[in-house]
Amino acid sequence: MEESRTAVIAALLGNAALALLKGTSAAFTGSAAMLAETFHSIADTGNQTLLFLGMRLARRPPDEAHPFGHGKNVYFWSFVVSMMLFTLGGAFSIWEAVRHYLHPFEKTPTIWAYGVLAGSFVFESISLAVAVHGLRRHAGSRSLRQYWRDSRDPTLVTVLMEDSAALVALLIAAAGLWLTQTTGDGIWDAAASGLIGLLLITVAIVLAVESHSLLIGERAPAWIERAIREVVASETAVTRLVELHTMHLGPRAVLIVLGVTFDGHLSADGVGEAVTQLQRRLAERLGDLTTERLIVIEPTPAPARRPAEAARAG
Repeated sequence: MEESRTAVIAALLGNAALALLKGTSAAFTGSAAMLAETFHSIADTGNQTLLFLGMRLARRPPDEAHPFGHGKNVYFWSFVVSMMLFTLGGAFSIWEAVRHYLHPFEKTPTIWAYGVLAGSFVFESISLAVAVHGLRRHAGSRSLRQYWRDSRDPTLVTVLMEDSAALVALLIAAAGLWLTQTTGDGIWDAAASGLIGLLLITVAIVLAVESHSLLIGERAPAWIERAIREVVASETAVTRLVELHTMHLGPRAVLIVLGVTFDGHLSADGVGEAVTQLQRRLAERLGDLTTERLIVIEPTPAPARRPAEAARAG
């Protein structure tokens, strides 16, 4: 989570500064694309603030009302971020594009506007580099695609997608300003604002779908379930793993529910000791991803064999 926190703080500081610079430039030039970029940075600043809030709230310990902890705060606030990006960023940019197309007025692109865009590109590149560095450290030897599939922490991915979209949006805004200045036709500026809006809405939808999946309860990655099966298989008191269910309660909290058949020769006390030992071994194997409190083991009778199987066994 430390890599995520660093990436969020870097993006927050950068976007706050960029919102001020872009807003000043938009006021001087009257550019729809620059105004869209201003609201893009304002939205991103709010987004990073909400992501940071979610990370802080998720670290609160379990209480009577939330016995499994507060880890899903990260998922909830990530979903709110996607909605903000959709409305405040994307929808407003498209609205500005339509307004400037229907009611054009003279725009005066200046060297100041290009300077702001160039500086913004540098700031966004630095923020993206921080996010990529954190992602690489967190992903290890996994590819980006595999990390996306396995990760249950949406904060790094959110910052990465926002910064990538911001760099593309800056290039679109610069192209719109240049074409407007070259042709004298403000439709290019309006078109740039519309393209920025569509880009932000696309990113927002992707993030919303991912956060929604995590909010309603997503299973643990394959490597975690594989590790659970290995630990269960190594226990001499266990004869069969009947069922395995997992669910992420947060980026670093996994609920594990097992249906296990124990050796029929064990007494009731023996089964209780075997359950405790299995919980302890699973918690040790998975480290800070779970605790014994989040591991539920239900002694389950072995499934009855079909008549044909019983005849073959006899």
